[in-house]
Formats: sequence, structure tokens, C-alpha cells
Amino acid sequence: MVPGKPLGRCVSPRPARFRVRFALVEGGSGPVARGVWAGAHLIRWILYATLASAPAVVLSAGCARTRYENTAAFIEHPIRARHDKTALLTFKACVLVPARDILTLDPLWRALFGDPAWNVVAGRVPNSSFWTRRSAEELQPSRVARGPCTVPPPEPPFRLRKLRRGGGGRLSFVGTDARGRTFFFKPDAANSPELGTTATIVGSRILWALGYNVPPVFLVTIRGTGDARLDGRRATAALFLDNVLGHFHFDWFRYRREVRGLRLASAWINDTDRMGNNTLVLRRDGRAVYYLIDFDSCLGAWQGRPKEPWRGYRRQWCPRFPARPVPDVPIVSPALGRIAARFDPLAWQPQAANNAFEHMTREDGVWMAAQIRRLGRPQLAAIIAQARLRDPADASRLLDILLARRAAILARFAPADDADTQPESCASNSR
Repeated sequence: MVPGKPLGRCVSPRPARFRVRFALVEGGSGPVARGVWAGAHLIRWILYATLASAPAVVLSAGCARTRYENTAAFIEHPIRARHDKTALLTFKACVLVPARDILTLDPLWRALFGDPAWNVVAGRVPNSSFWTRRSAEELQPSRVARGPCTVPPPEPPFRLRKLRRGGGGRLSFVGTDARGRTFFFKPDAANSPELGTTATIVGSRILWALGYNVPPVFLVTIRGTGDARLDGRRATAALFLDNVLGHFHFDWFRYRREVRGLRLASAWINDTDRMGNNTLVLRRDGRAVYYLIDFDSCLGAWQGRPKEPWRGYRRQWCPRFPARPVPDVPIVSPALGRIAARFDPLAWQPQAANNAFEHMTREDGVWMAAQIRRLGRPQLAAIIAQARLRDPADASRLLDILLARRAAILARFAPADDADTQPESCASNSR
């Protein structure tokens, strides 16, 4: 036994292969032991530093792509698209994206250094893969009423190709018209005539007039399918688009002004379902084109039915705390659903978290308010007329509601007199 050593420690000679380990455990004082001990400490701290920085390294791997996607006017390569289901999109928006932002201290950097949009060129937003500034001619009432519908409307009889059943048992279908073109038909819910179709026609045309890419959507009466549940009903028919790659995530483009500003446009028309699964990514002439789709949750509708009172005032998933009180908003009429004329644009909330909307700054809001200001009573009246509401009082009510919500936005953001001027030369691809 070695004098001075407790029982059980170094009671027998150790094999040579364990001597280095013994020197480390015992804190040996020889030069070899000290060197090995120092090397072990160095390796350990390198390992700690690697583990601590790994998330930042992984996140920073996408920095170049994020910079490109948020500065290029027209995105050419690479073009990202996904086919995520609604549940996965919601999980990403409500859990993964906030966790990433906390890990990278994003709220702190935004508070300290601000959060300016990256794609503003000389104070202007260029035409882009997302947005095109409408000319004065395009905003004439007769033209803005057509919106994106620059092709002939669908011609009956319609041939049913695929029947779908949505929320609340509402039927819809993919079908072709007499010319062989493919459309997605959405009839009004049986107990809410005119509601979903009005929301779709009005919402899609307003977003088109504000500059966003929207597919042609027509108001039709279904004929020729041979299905008694469908024929004779009022519906919308959205033209199928070619070269669709999938959907996009709003978070990818959280530093683009036209994507952030969409929050204010959505608040105006109460488009509470503006999520990634209601978008499309197309490839056209080698460039990405980003579309907004599915508008039957605009205005007072929710998937063709009247909105619940809380929609637009709080989220269904990932709610904020403390929760804001929900005002008592009555149903305006069966054709208009539930929508309030008086509202706070900044208190408005979409269905689920949208990180691009959360990044909207006052400058982004002022820019969007300037676009909204270009649509006045004549343009809105022409758009509402395309919904062909049977009761003229409903058309008058809807016009008053939209004008009141527009006034609330302009009062809050007050764009400068020249804020909506945009030279056509800004259509160039800028990085």
C-alpha cells in the first residue's frame, strides 16, 4: 500500500495503457501529465464552444439565401416552395419560428437597431415577384372591377373532375369548362347564400388593386355537372395556374416591405386566414411569381360561413397574453357575415402567427396606407358591384364598412402626399 493514499486507490500496479488516465485522475505533476491535462481542458472547452455555437452556425447557413430573397426584386434562383400541411405550417409559425428568434436574440436586435425593410430602393418599393404597382389606368373603376380577370370567363357546361368537402361539409370541386380550361369551383354554403362568393370576389380584387398577384376568379352559376347538389348554385371559379411549385412561408420574406405591409391590407379586408397554405409559388420565364389565393375568409366570412366574434381580434393558435377583450360585433346580414366598421388596425390579428406581419414597422404601414389611399369610393363601389348582391342595401353597407375601415387605417398611418408615387423604372431587378 502506498503511504498517504486511502484504501481502494492505487492499490495495485496499473497497466501502461492506463498510466495517462491515472495521471489525469490523480492530477500528476510530471510534464507529460501536465501537458495531457492542459490538452484535455482545451478539448473540453472547444467542445463546449462548438455545442454552444452550433445553433447559430446552422441558422447562419441560410443568411445568404435570406439576404437574396429579401433584397432581389425578382427572385430567380434558387426558388423555394413547400407542400406543408396546415398543422405543420401552424407548428412552424407558432413554435419553431419564435424559438429561432429567441435563440438568435432577434427581438433584442430589433429593439436596439430597428427593423428596416431590406428591399427599399431610394425610398421606393420596386416592382417584384410579389407586387406590382398599379398604374392610374389600371385603377380606373371600370378596369379595377375586373381585377386579375383578363381572360374570358368560364363557359358552361362544367364537367366535374374531383369533388371535395371542406369545413362544415361545404362542397367544392375541380372541373373544366366548355373550352377545356380547369377551374376550382367553390359554391356558397347552403345556409349562407352569397357570403363566401362575395368575400372572394371583393377580397381578391382589392388585393389585386393593391398590387399583389392574384389568380383570375369569376362569379358563376354552376351548370352541367349532373350533380343535383351543385347545379344551379352560385359559386366562384378560380382559374388553375400553370407551373406551380408549391406554397411559400411568409417568414422567408419577413424583411420585404410589400410582404410586411400585407398585414395592413389583410386587416382592411379582414382576411384572417392569410397563411402560407393560401399562397402559391410559380415559375414564369425563369423567375418566381408569388400568388395569394383563397379569399373566402375575407370580410365577414370564414370559409364561406359567418365569422365567429373573436376572429380578427385574437388568434386561434399561439394566442397572445394577456388576451384582448372581444367586442360584440353583430352579423351585418346573411350575405355579409360578421365584420365591424370601427376597428383598430394594429390590434387586428390573423388566424395564426405570421412572422412577416409581426415585423411590420410604422414605415411599412405608411407605405401600405399610401396604396390603400389610392382606392376610394368609385373603385370600391365598382368592385362590390362585381359581387352582384341581390339586396342593394347589402352593397351599400359593405361599401360604408370598407370606407370606414380605410379611414381608420389612414388616420393611424397618415401617408405623406407623395408616398404613393412610384417611378416605373423601379421595375428593374435590384439586389
